[in-house]
Amino acid sequence: MGAEHLSAFARVCAVALATAALGCGGGTGRARPLAATGAPRHLQIVRAMTTPERRALVDRLREKNPTPPGSRWTVNEEALSVSLTVVDPFAGFLRRARREAVARPPREGAPIDSAEAAERARAFVRHNAEVLGLPRHVVPGLAERVRAVQPSDHALPRARWAVRFDAPFASKGYEGFREIDNVADVEVLVDDDGEVSSFVNLSRVHPHLTIDTRPALAEDDPRVLSKLLGRRVFALDGRAPGALDRAARELGRLPLGEVRAEDVTRVALVIHASTGPAMAWLAYRLAYLVEIAKPAAPGEDELDRGSPGAAPQLYFFRWVVDADTGDVLEDARPPISGAAHGEP
Repeated sequence: MGAEHLSAFARVCAVALATAALGCGGGTGRARPLAATGAPRHLQIVRAMTTPERRALVDRLREKNPTPPGSRWTVNEEALSVSLTVVDPFAGFLRRARREAVARPPREGAPIDSAEAAERARAFVRHNAEVLGLPRHVVPGLAERVRAVQPSDHALPRARWAVRFDAPFASKGYEGFREIDNVADVEVLVDDDGEVSSFVNLSRVHPHLTIDTRPALAEDDPRVLSKLLGRRVFALDGRAPGALDRAARELGRLPLGEVRAEDVTRVALVIHASTGPAMAWLAYRLAYLVEIAKPAAPGEDELDRGSPGAAPQLYFFRWVVDADTGDVLEDARPPISGAAHGEP
């Protein structure tokens, strides 16, 4: 039913059914810094659902959508406990399910048209918003696109129309933090008699968060940059023929010198998400995104500038540091010379 577009970070969604929070407060904006109290106000751990919790989610889908014998809703049972493509384990919603194929009497008259299919599909999404991970207030504003079912959908025999619904929406209370914005993206397949027979849910939605958004360190506090200044950075040399087909460790390095305060181009307060081992949990933490731009060393960028006297090539780096301590949470990735000059 279409390609999977699930990334490690994206794979997070709304309706927090398995949240173990180590925080409190729930700030609503970018307020002034507060003194650190030692409490984990800026950290929240969201643990993956257990297998019984995942099975209970499938049971809720069946309870909300009763079917005749032999045509109940099913999922890939073998992958239910571990797969990210069956259940979103952090926000607690279903990503895909289909009904068992069973013979039904043909529809009287002509098969349903695209307009009726869209109506049936939207009613299904509205009725199942909870198990699909969508806040109810988002459903009325979902954009809608209808197309005929294609062989690549791997649909049931009577499926005729695929109706896709999508819309962006902010995380409630964190509207200023665009990095944790959400996207609803659900495709519903409708049979020729109007029955919904399967769905694929590619939504990227974050769990409910209760993180205090007032940092212990102000943006201009020297400690925000203290563990970055003086670091030696380099770009990877991607200018040689075939360089980009090789592993990064095989590329040469172009030294760019040490990070200096004047290299900093942006410091922004963000909510940073990272995964635990084997995707056992997600950690959300208040942090600063620090971006710097370093010029190429003299003579190193002659192949890139295009003409004598042109401005030196700039290489961009991005770190994430803790908003309470300045500790580095995520290191910058070295840029690649010759083919990837822009920001990461």
